[in-house]
Amino acid sequence: MKNKIIKISFFIAVLAVAALIGVSTFAVESPTADAGPNLYLDSGQTGILQGSGTDPNGYSLNYYWNCTGGSLSNNSIAQPIYTAPHIYQFNNQATFTCNLTVTNSYGYSGSNETTIYVNYGNAGNLQVQTNSATSISGNHATLNGYVTNPNYGNTVYVWFEWGTGTNYGNETYHQTKSGSASFVQNISNLSSGTTYHFRSAARLSNGYTVYGQDKTFNTSGTAPENLVVTKKVINLTSGNLNWQTSVSTKPGDILSFVTTVKAQSADAHNVFVKDTLPQNFIYKGNLTLNSNINYSSNPMSGINIGTLPAGQVYVIAYQAQVPSAQNFSYGTTTLSSGVVISSSNAESKTASTQVSVNNSIVSGAVNVPTGITNTSLNDSLFLPIIIILTAFWLYFSGSTNKFADWLRKTKK
Repeated sequence: MKNKIIKISFFIAVLAVAALIGVSTFAVESPTADAGPNLYLDSGQTGILQGSGTDPNGYSLNYYWNCTGGSLSNNSIAQPIYTAPHIYQFNNQATFTCNLTVTNSYGYSGSNETTIYVNYGNAGNLQVQTNSATSISGNHATLNGYVTNPNYGNTVYVWFEWGTGTNYGNETYHQTKSGSASFVQNISNLSSGTTYHFRSAARLSNGYTVYGQDKTFNTSGTAPENLVVTKKVINLTSGNLNWQTSVSTKPGDILSFVTTVKAQSADAHNVFVKDTLPQNFIYKGNLTLNSNINYSSNPMSGINIGTLPAGQVYVIAYQAQVPSAQNFSYGTTTLSSGVVISSSNAESKTASTQVSVNNSIVSGAVNVPTGITNTSLNDSLFLPIIIILTAFWLYFSGSTNKFADWLRKTKK
């Protein structure tokens, strides 16, 4: 009796684990908002807020901006035009914030905030201009600027901010200038074949700071070998769950493709994934991005996954179905499924898998469905769970030996 109770308890525990797997699979997560980099404007000047949102469940998003000052062209889009208020006061700078809230169709939301720095209206006493970069090579560039400072009695500090995006992330040393003058600074250790952003900056000794416009330059040479890409496939219908670069299939089989992307030594920006399926293969969805399920995007149309930090891996998986036998000649047909990964600061990379379709149906013959593998059970975790629970039941019910005897009899 005691052993029977233990067996029943274990079986209930297995069912509970299976239930938990099912519940966690369909959990809804909140979206993430990104209000973008800070803006630096003069009084009355305009700029674009670089807002964006990501929903781990693939749901569509609604955007809403709320700013403490200034005005927006449209507060219900991701990237509206911001107009700074007109402010007139000497030697100072106003600060405003703009908060972005993104909400998905289930009502889950996320928020993020950016800061707007506005130079006062009569700050024309100090101006700084960003000029084009010169002497550009594969790993070096010269940045040029001009400062206008009628306040000859005040020392002005000038420098450049630079990086692979408009958040910059680097700045040169601060030079001192008096009056109006050009200034030049060199930057090095750049990556070849890469787009860089930079802007000039100037600050009076009393702390008043102004910024020049953003400019870009491209280093020469080929973009660095930074991305590592692999693509593999499994045949869900056959039950062989070992990821491989090639797979054997039959018409109607359900396949799962997975692409991994890794940024090695540097962040990869604006990473774009575009997949291709063999002709007539049917995209079945179940798209997952880094284990987040049910994205609505289609990898055949392309997916922008944004910035991939150095050392991190991004995983994209989806399911597809081999078309019916009428699409193939009798025998084996080998097809290819490829993926192209591009980035704004790295060389594009490709990867592919091979799919061998074994067609044993002679033209005109009828292929009769024979059981469970022709249903949607192959598209979920339900079939493996049934198999596991059946095995547990056979063992703990004491029917394993009876089942083995039955198998032996059927072979005679």
